[in-house]
This record gives sequence, structure tokens and C-alpha cells, in this order.
Amino acid sequence: MGTKPMTKENDPSINLKRLILQTIGSIVLVLVIVFALAYFFRQELLGFSEHFVRMFGFVGLFFGMVLSDSLPAFVPPDAFLMLAITGEMDPLKTILFMSVGSIIGGSIAYWIGLYLIPRFHLGRQMVLHYEDKLLPYIRKYGFGAVVLSALTPIPYSWMAYTVGTFKMPFRLFFLGSLFRFVRISVYFYAMYIGWITGG
Repeated sequence: MGTKPMTKENDPSINLKRLILQTIGSIVLVLVIVFALAYFFRQELLGFSEHFVRMFGFVGLFFGMVLSDSLPAFVPPDAFLMLAITGEMDPLKTILFMSVGSIIGGSIAYWIGLYLIPRFHLGRQMVLHYEDKLLPYIRKYGFGAVVLSALTPIPYSWMAYTVGTFKMPFRLFFLGSLFRFVRISVYFYAMYIGWITGG
């Protein structure tokens, strides 16, 4: 008997059920970590976040997210959420400033992928490192791959680089990126629950 040909529909690297479970697991993990931090290091975090809020405020959250989602591994977005929660910053303003900053950061990564990465060998090697993991989603879901990266543990900034390199229309990338509002809102309130219950 011949082997079944590989298609984008049965690509084993695409497993939405596993991805959904990973997303739920990451939300629960964040809640537990924040609970533990609130229980053991509450005063230290309050002092640090008070300093951050006084020095940078919402502008700091905004530019932090721009850097976080345009430069991979700069600072995890959840670190800024933690500062906002422990600093008792307004939830709606926090979600707005961080979401807009995230989308702008992702857009910068998209334009870098479109115009700069193809010109440099190191840039191409960086994209190729993630290509095998991300391209199956792009081939199967197109615009939906950006939505998944905006919501799930799929790296949003690397998806932005990749779809930019492969010339996805910017309007589709932007529409998918709007789901960052959902992701940041969910993680904000998960972390908030961990903070208040840990106190």
C-alpha cells in the first residue's frame, strides 16, 4: 500500500486542538504564577510597580508593547500587564494602550519582514528558523493564521515577520492583529484574578 500524500489539510504540524489546550494552559499558568507572586512577593512588586507607574505610566505600557512585539524576546508582554495590575492602573486604559502598542509593534515587524529581512542573509535565516512551524498555518488558514498568533502561544511577532516576508496584504494582517485586544483583555483579567486572590 502507498503512503498517503501530505497535504495542507493533514499536515501533522497543524493541531488546533493542541493549540487551544496550550492556550488554556498558558492562561491558567499565568493565573497561578501571579497568585504565587502576590502571595510571596506582594510588597516588593507593589514598590516596583509604583515606581514604574510614577515614571512611565500608560506611555510606558504603550512603548513597551511596541518594542515587545516588534523585537522578539525584548520583554514578554505579560510583564507589562503585571506592572499595570500591581500598579493599580485603569483596566480599560491599560488594555487600550497595550493593545494599540502591540498592533503597532506587530505592524513594524510586518514591514521589516516585507522590506528589510529579504535584503539580509541573517534576516532570511531568522525567518527560516520559524518557517517550518508557521508556514503550515499560513498555507491552511491565511488571514486566520494571524488571528491564531494574536490569540495563542504562536509567536505574534514572528508571524508578523513571516507574513510580511511572504507578502500577505497588510490589511489582512492588520485585521487579524485586532484580536490582540482579545488576548490582552483575557490575560489581564486572568492575572488580575491571580493578584487579588493571592493577596
